Amino acid sequence: MNSKLKGIITESNRSSSLRASLSSEPAYILALLLMFSFYLFLACLSLVPNGTIGKLSPLHEVVTSNYFLQELLKAALVGKASVFQLQASFYATLFFLSLAYGWSLFIVSRRPDKGLISVLAFALPVMALMVIIPPLVSKDVFSNIFYARIAAWHQENPYVLSPQKFVDDPLMSYLSLHWKNTAIVYGPVHTHFSILLTRIAGRGIIANIYFFKGSLALFHLLNIFILWKILDITSPWRKGLGVAVYAWNPIALAIGIGGGHNDLMMVTFVLLSVYFLLKGRKWPSFLFLCLSILVKYITLMLIPPFIYCAAAQKDGLRSKAKEIALLLSFFALISLIAFLPFWRGLDTFRSTLNNIRINNMGSVGGILALGLESFLRYGLQLPSGLAAAAGAWVPRLVLLGIFLCFWVRTTLGAKSWGGIPEAFSGIILVYLLTTGYYMPWYFLWLLPFLAMKPHRRGYLFALAGGTATIILGCDVHPY
Repeated sequence: MNSKLKGIITESNRSSSLRASLSSEPAYILALLLMFSFYLFLACLSLVPNGTIGKLSPLHEVVTSNYFLQELLKAALVGKASVFQLQASFYATLFFLSLAYGWSLFIVSRRPDKGLISVLAFALPVMALMVIIPPLVSKDVFSNIFYARIAAWHQENPYVLSPQKFVDDPLMSYLSLHWKNTAIVYGPVHTHFSILLTRIAGRGIIANIYFFKGSLALFHLLNIFILWKILDITSPWRKGLGVAVYAWNPIALAIGIGGGHNDLMMVTFVLLSVYFLLKGRKWPSFLFLCLSILVKYITLMLIPPFIYCAAAQKDGLRSKAKEIALLLSFFALISLIAFLPFWRGLDTFRSTLNNIRINNMGSVGGILALGLESFLRYGLQLPSGLAAAAGAWVPRLVLLGIFLCFWVRTTLGAKSWGGIPEAFSGIILVYLLTTGYYMPWYFLWLLPFLAMKPHRRGYLFALAGGTATIILGCDVHPY
């Protein structure tokens, strides 16, 4: 019995010693150096001038004419890599980067001395690196710039005219095929901000790329500070870990900033809404929630629990109805002011409504649609048209029903302001699990909420799963 007890104690001591070694200061420095080296390698991959990882832009003309950068690519062994080698290297780098990210969070979770300064000391250099490289595995930043140019330089309405109407614009050759024929699908706050950026940057494409990506890096930085303030209210003993979860996440850094996605801007307004809500300031909170919707419409699904909770604070049916009317009127007024320069009736939303119907294989809905269509077509031998229609609509309707049930239930359960962040995170999570179209940067909608609860097992599972989706939807095709 004593020998068995000694064995258990010895094994426990070994385990504790291993955990202590893995979370020591040398281990912390090594983990950060590994992460930074992986980001440096991603930067090298993006500089290869065939558009596989870094999307082709005038920045590549600088690379091809710069002796130092050419030597750098040779030293990184990617200068003459094939497309397959670049793709394999990219995915392998993301895999090891994600592991290093997880190790870094493990260390920070055991090191209360790592606070905001420590987080920023790593995040800021990586953010700068992601800004200066070509757009990473996505051409979305080019379309965002183009929509701003339609309004700023062509003096037309980007909500009704697509880039295809301006074929002489030098930016046209860098757009993806889908967005060449699609009017803008984002809200007017994003559009006004984009117009401001492109007016400051001028007509130069490189300057616009840097201004757009640089602004997203600033939004990411702002999100870090806001999240720090939120955690100071909700979980002050876990601020370092919570901020690191968000600030160091590969999707936020490599895809959000590196790819130039405006989701970081939307997240800023959502976090400001949460912060003011936790401070007991309802109207500033609601204002920022409205602004987030007017960046990307997706956060419209967060309005019902907010309004229901506000009404629940009032006594009497008339007071509740008045509160709901006031909030809805305020949202309508803000929307009217923002949309006014672009308003063309229902045509303003035509492009957005058309894009709602698309799906992809990176989503649960897309996978179920393909699986059902294949089963009906090849298993049950149904006509291809019928199989395609059933595969497209049955999973979509079932998943929509699941989401609506959860959405209504969560909305009706939101009766105190303290429960709103939890309601927001639940709604976003279930939406991402039931949507028919998913891209890895959509995970940024959920990431800050996971960072608010980094110690819960379910949240850790969602964090790992969400970060793993970084491989989905990346454009790793040349040119």
